[in-house]
Amino acid sequence: MSAAAGSLDASDHAGKGTLPKRSLGGLISISIFWFAINFHWAALQQIIIPSQVNGLLFEQASGATPTERLAWTAANSPLMIALVAAPGLIVALIGNPLFGLLSDRTPGRFGRRRPYIFFGALANVLGLAVMAFVPNLFLHEHSGQTLSLSLVALMVGLMITQAANNAAAAPFHALLPDLVPAEQRGTASGIMGIALFLGQIGGFVAPALCGFDNGRLARGEQSYAAFSGGIALAYMLVAGVVVLMAILTVITVRERPWHRTQLMVEQRAGEKRTWRDLILTVLITGVVATILLVALNAGVGPGLNADALGVVQLIAVVIAGIGAARAFHFSPRRNPDFSWVVLTRTLVMMGIYIVQFFMFNYMFYVVRAPEPVAATTIFFVLVTLTALLSTLVAGHASDRFGRKTMVYVSGTFMAVVGAMFVFAPYLVPGNLLLLAYVGAAIFGLGYGAYVSVDWALVADVLPDENTYARDMGVWNIGLTLSQVIATVLGAWFIALGAALVTQQFGYTLLFVWFVIFCVLGTVTVRFIRGVK
Repeated sequence: MSAAAGSLDASDHAGKGTLPKRSLGGLISISIFWFAINFHWAALQQIIIPSQVNGLLFEQASGATPTERLAWTAANSPLMIALVAAPGLIVALIGNPLFGLLSDRTPGRFGRRRPYIFFGALANVLGLAVMAFVPNLFLHEHSGQTLSLSLVALMVGLMITQAANNAAAAPFHALLPDLVPAEQRGTASGIMGIALFLGQIGGFVAPALCGFDNGRLARGEQSYAAFSGGIALAYMLVAGVVVLMAILTVITVRERPWHRTQLMVEQRAGEKRTWRDLILTVLITGVVATILLVALNAGVGPGLNADALGVVQLIAVVIAGIGAARAFHFSPRRNPDFSWVVLTRTLVMMGIYIVQFFMFNYMFYVVRAPEPVAATTIFFVLVTLTALLSTLVAGHASDRFGRKTMVYVSGTFMAVVGAMFVFAPYLVPGNLLLLAYVGAAIFGLGYGAYVSVDWALVADVLPDENTYARDMGVWNIGLTLSQVIATVLGAWFIALGAALVTQQFGYTLLFVWFVIFCVLGTVTVRFIRGVK
């Protein structure tokens, strides 16, 4: 059976419990766009945006020599990268469930999800084009400005990109629970995991082939025109991947019919409250963030530095997250299993992000690797390779032995690795690099097993098939919150440990909390009653 044929069979069944089994091609078809989403964000967040911000700042620096300009750029880039990214995170918190809700309510012969995936991908290209080309229109060389119009243009472009990507991604997230029967969701989730890891690898590698190099720019070996041309090429490469995968998804996936008459009267009334709460959330978040930024810029407290900005970002994202969850009817009392799944994912991902964001620093300051960039790259490559090995196996196994079993196994693997990193600097200080590589391989097995059941676990407990995309958007709120909270808390733990004992002890605290988050995220799975 072809992918399209497998999907067409599924479209003839209206009930959640009557979905037919899907072919392997049918399962792959609903994971194609997941590759594109992860390629997109790995390339932008890890490579393109940091490089572009540093390049813009270097051109704007007012120093007399390249060395002075580079020092000014290094001092200001963390704050500017955070400022550029912060509004997009707010957009993601609200946009994901919002576009999911709109998708849930969109009838038509092309289905509820595919129009959003296609047109969201096209709008995504527009946002990427703004990011690629518009900032250079406002660039003033040697102006000495930090938050210049060029960086504001990049920020606005990223907000457009985030909204458009959410418009495509939120409805896409509902394809798995829409079309895959419960007994195949573990396998489908495993294929999603493979798409995630392949997308991330592609997103890390592909931009490096586009020719921009901050080091060469700073040394005068590459002109800014050539540098910005490489950045633009990288953006267009990402846009091409997104559009291609969106088209393949639209062609190969067929959806079940849905008619507006299925919408309950009380759900319509509830949506009026949704819009009211969303508007209030946006207003409150904007007002609070503005007041805090103005106060810090005026010299209140520590002033406007990277640490203070992290606190502002944390406060704004938490306010937006709570407001969005409330607006989209997230209710632990009414849907306890779904709520436990959201909490479980948030805790586990906080543990993962709190290490991921600071792994380079760990290699540099604790391991003292001769080449910390290469060591960090090898670490993540090992994680990805072993995660790929375990993902499909664990996903299929969860269909047979249960989702909880796989979460317990994955949590144990990850916690053991965390314990290794806690004690290793004090027990085997001379072999930390080798131990880090071994830990990466073991961690990847656990991480891959978790990712393989992540989607299946939430698909099994979604409260209402009429609101799959909206609720998947609520599920993703936990992912955004965990990224921001992990970044801020991680920096605090490192600083606290350094202040109390030594810099090395700061990273010990970091891994202690990694273990705590993994254990909490694993233990809370037992409270999910509707999943074995």
